[in-house]
Amino acid sequence: MPLIYTLVFLGFFASALVSPVLSPMFLHPSEHGVLATGTSTATRAFLLGLAMSMMRLGEFIGSPILGQVSDRFGRKLVLAAAMAITAVGNAVIAWSIQADTVWIIIAGQFFIGFAGVLLVLAQSEVAHWSTGAEKTRRFGLIYMASSMAYVFAPVLGGHLADKKHFSFASYSLPFYAAAAICGLCTLLILWRFPSSKPTPTSKGRIRIVQEISEMGDAFRLAPFRSLLLVNFFLYLGIDFVFQFNPVYFVQQWQFTSSQVGWLMSYTSVSMVATQWLLIKPIGKRWTPRIITTATAVSLGVLLTLLITPEHWQWLCLLLPLIGASMALGTTNMSALLSDTAPDESQGRMLGVSHSVRVLGSALLCFAGGILAGLSPQYPILVGAVASVIAAILLIAGSRKASRPVADSG
Repeated sequence: MPLIYTLVFLGFFASALVSPVLSPMFLHPSEHGVLATGTSTATRAFLLGLAMSMMRLGEFIGSPILGQVSDRFGRKLVLAAAMAITAVGNAVIAWSIQADTVWIIIAGQFFIGFAGVLLVLAQSEVAHWSTGAEKTRRFGLIYMASSMAYVFAPVLGGHLADKKHFSFASYSLPFYAAAAICGLCTLLILWRFPSSKPTPTSKGRIRIVQEISEMGDAFRLAPFRSLLLVNFFLYLGIDFVFQFNPVYFVQQWQFTSSQVGWLMSYTSVSMVATQWLLIKPIGKRWTPRIITTATAVSLGVLLTLLITPEHWQWLCLLLPLIGASMALGTTNMSALLSDTAPDESQGRMLGVSHSVRVLGSALLCFAGGILAGLSPQYPILVGAVASVIAAILLIAGSRKASRPVADSG
């Protein structure tokens, strides 16, 4: 398990390095030549949304395929291949930034998203060796490892891209650093990651382009079907925080990449603290369904409050609360999904659930770019509404499940 946590940390560290870069690179009209100086704000926001949606589209296509392949051939080779593709994708984006080729940046986002299966396969490995409260605790440690990466990496990546701090800084430098880290992960996986046996139900022909069929298999499981919808809406709220908070900061207050990095890291501190201190005691007192419902409601309220202040200093109060809600929600949502999926298809089912929610994110990141061109608050508001819908679905599912018990009494 320590190796899994290490890989998750390094993989997310690479991703977090570049997280403060895209928004300033696309939206600041005078700091980089990827987009012409006269490009309108609406066009800049549209292309930024397109770049973010292409990553999510890549995840939608790649997650069920790689989850299925991992069940068939084992997780080691799939993880190694995914990290190698991610390394190449980051290096290509870094080069395209220097070459002022925006369409290669967008295409590179797709390939990085396609290979973004690290979290799903890490969860599958944990689910294979854990049950009950121990599985929830280990899921919490996985998310804590990813959140730890976001404590340090956004600040580092933001400064590597901000010439106000380093004369050698550039928007391409964080992508080169991310490529090197992903290459290191590839070597570490090949060297130390244990080989796993194929699952008993994975010996049939691998369906490379039949994601819709995979979703059909998942949706035929009634309990899993309802949770897929909850997962879809909950992660819309969470993904809009990660994707459009930087956009909001840049548009509303003209933040640079280093300033965006500081605020992202500040949010992640509360996520790590929550996962370290609160996941276990809260999990002992309430069920994952209750915790996920409460955090979905709180996230919706907090995102609504996020777009109301006129002064950025209010973010210092709101962002830690948002981070705590996301930490509790992601951990317990994963436990709910894993507990419902069949043991022999953990990789496939978790891959499908990941794919379902990122399809929504892909579509709404595209729409979010358009909305951000109209007002920086609109994408955040969409995330707030999605979180509340997730809570409503969980409450409705709980009432439906309790009806037979009430009728029998």
